[in-house]
Amino acid sequence: MKSILLVCESGSPCVKAVEDAVGDSFSLLVAKSAAECAGILNGSGSVALLLIDKPSRTAGIRELIDDINRENTVLYGLPILIFTDRDAQEEDLAYLGGAVVDCVEKPIHPAVLKRRIDNAIRFINSVSFSEFAQMLKVLPANIFVKDSEAKYVFSSQIWRHLDTGGDPDWTIRGKTDMDIRFDKDNARKALAADLEIIRTGKGASYIIEENEDGVQEYLQLIKEPLKDADGTVRGIVALINNVTEQERLRKELKRQSITDRLTGLYNREYFDEYVEKLPAEAAFPVSILTLDCDNLKQINDSYGHMAGDEYIRSCAALMRAVLPESSIMCRTGGDEFVVFLPSASPQKASALAKKLNKASAGFVVHGLPLSVSIGRSTIQTAADSIEAAIKMSDDDMYLTKQQKKAAPNQPARRSAIR
Repeated sequence: MKSILLVCESGSPCVKAVEDAVGDSFSLLVAKSAAECAGILNGSGSVALLLIDKPSRTAGIRELIDDINRENTVLYGLPILIFTDRDAQEEDLAYLGGAVVDCVEKPIHPAVLKRRIDNAIRFINSVSFSEFAQMLKVLPANIFVKDSEAKYVFSSQIWRHLDTGGDPDWTIRGKTDMDIRFDKDNARKALAADLEIIRTGKGASYIIEENEDGVQEYLQLIKEPLKDADGTVRGIVALINNVTEQERLRKELKRQSITDRLTGLYNREYFDEYVEKLPAEAAFPVSILTLDCDNLKQINDSYGHMAGDEYIRSCAALMRAVLPESSIMCRTGGDEFVVFLPSASPQKASALAKKLNKASAGFVVHGLPLSVSIGRSTIQTAADSIEAAIKMSDDDMYLTKQQKKAAPNQPARRSAIR
């Protein structure tokens, strides 16, 4: 049980008045001097309120109060309530100054004292909105509150992503994201997310990218609904964290995980991911080119595997030089590559294959011009089998390679596979 500590002379009527006021709500501890009071405070962590009778006439009490306040912040200090006579009230208040929460004039009425005690304890454990807002401003995160129309009520910080118009009296209160943000695309997304939270009563967490004044930042938004006791959503409370470094690291790790170290193209892992999401995200028709390096064994046997690696890198360089930037270029095996060409017809794929063959002669490793065998196919709609199209392109590529081996000095005839 919490205690109330009373400092008063022996036989003081204050003891009975306090006992009547607190009843069984608190246990009452009585000290006859500042030294005795200090001993009780040092030995008990349960004192909720300090009552002092005639403080200006109690030796050492001001020094004791100063010690208490030095060891505590204003938010967690011990509330102090004093008893005083009318003719000594001014002197007592001046003696303790701002340490006093309330002053009770004698004679003491228990009912009045009970209200004063309750108020004093509530006061010391409370904080005004302005004090709370000031505390939030020192945090690196931004905390804000919106009403049921997704309009701002409060924001602990005004970030540079907001358009204040240079007005020194500008306020965020009563405005939506569409009213204040430079990036209108992100503003629309934020407003849509807010309205969905208000509609469903379910929170949301997401990361946005901001590019203001040439500075790229990633911001994490965590939003939760504010609800009445009956479950009605009255607004939103949210937290914004700057997660730029974490997000850049995550993206770099992801890039490394899907990048082929030898060529810098996408690797087999990304190839599998792309094939899985292609039906839902691709712009059809999607054409496929399958490439395989010719003469790699000859290069490896004659000049070693480092030269073979250079031959493979030359094939990747050829694709980068010839194919559109929108191409998804993957190294799927040793010297095997698969390229996806979004929005490319069979005719476009055929033209690009011819361009690759023509340009390959310009890439030379140890005096041997680069040569590649190319197969192709086209996926017309999301309903078509991707696996079948890849196999068709593979078969077309192997047929070309066989024709080259059969007639090394003759251009390969194209198969009927498309």
